[in-house]
Amino acid sequence: MVLVLAACSVGGEDAPEHAELASGKTLPAGCVTRGVRADATASFVAEGRAWALDPATGRATCLFAVRDAGPFTWGPRGDRALLAHLEVKGLGNAPTRPPGRVDPSASSWGRPIGKSIVFVGKGGRALLKAHPAGGGFTDVTPVRGATYERVVYHPSGLAFAFVLRRGGRASIWVSSNVGKTPRQFVHGRLHTGFDAITFGDGGTQLYFAARHVDRRVDVHRLQLVGATSAPVVWRGGPEEHVTDLVDAPGGPDLAFTAGRSCESRYAVVISARHPKGAELMPDERRSRAVGWLDRKHVLVATGGCGDKLDLYSVDAASLDARLLVRGVDVASVRRAELFPPPPLSPEVLGAKSSFA
Repeated sequence: MVLVLAACSVGGEDAPEHAELASGKTLPAGCVTRGVRADATASFVAEGRAWALDPATGRATCLFAVRDAGPFTWGPRGDRALLAHLEVKGLGNAPTRPPGRVDPSASSWGRPIGKSIVFVGKGGRALLKAHPAGGGFTDVTPVRGATYERVVYHPSGLAFAFVLRRGGRASIWVSSNVGKTPRQFVHGRLHTGFDAITFGDGGTQLYFAARHVDRRVDVHRLQLVGATSAPVVWRGGPEEHVTDLVDAPGGPDLAFTAGRSCESRYAVVISARHPKGAELMPDERRSRAVGWLDRKHVLVATGGCGDKLDLYSVDAASLDARLLVRGVDVASVRRAELFPPPPLSPEVLGAKSSFA
């Protein structure tokens, strides 16, 4: 049973002592290893274990023990998860990597299988690759003498986008998946910063959140081929930041988290129904967009900031929210991406134009 909620006070201070499903049942005490269905797209860490939950049935399956969840992000096939210190936990025959000494601030799973992880390393001075089965790192730094802040793989797996800073200015670039043929796509003015980047609509466009000199944040959309500008699709308030920028599978819709601090953050969706953006959980004091469960529903976490999280499936059009589970530590979406993946236009790495 999954409860349908329009507005209620949950999460944070009201979270139960132990994680609790929407049905009122607590999680099983043990962790029996078994197969997990592809429909179990909502995942979370609670009681020292990772779980996958089917949003339609409310059934939760224990996956593995977790010592330090870290980023807790799933690979593109939904069969391996990245934890703290570049630890990888795999399901079934998927590879496993033990935790190491490196704990990067930014990372992204390689596409379309997840056979590598690109991350910001060497104190921000390089982009490196790690392999889920273990071993050393491969240096794929596209531009020397710069500081790297963010990196994200293109859905094709043939390229990644990244934010670098040189001479006090931040900019967004795209290179091949081995760091070759780097091209600048967005050049920031002095004092401009980029909170988040992601590819959207099958990798044909790039979304980015830019903080400008007036201390406001804008979310821009840039067509990777043939664009002459990067229009603003959403404008935030003074001193706000944008995180968790995630695109909907198979479409142009977008979800993200905005706010001045953890205590004031709120989840937003941009879609044909809400072209100027709408809060996904407008009656909650704190909410965060975790990811897209499917084409129409966003996994939203409420609470946090030192408190436990409650997880909801929110309809991106109607904004109806369904409680899934209460009192968890961290959450992510576990969903297999499109396969075979969308192509990468040859013009992307050959483009010479850039936009402010």
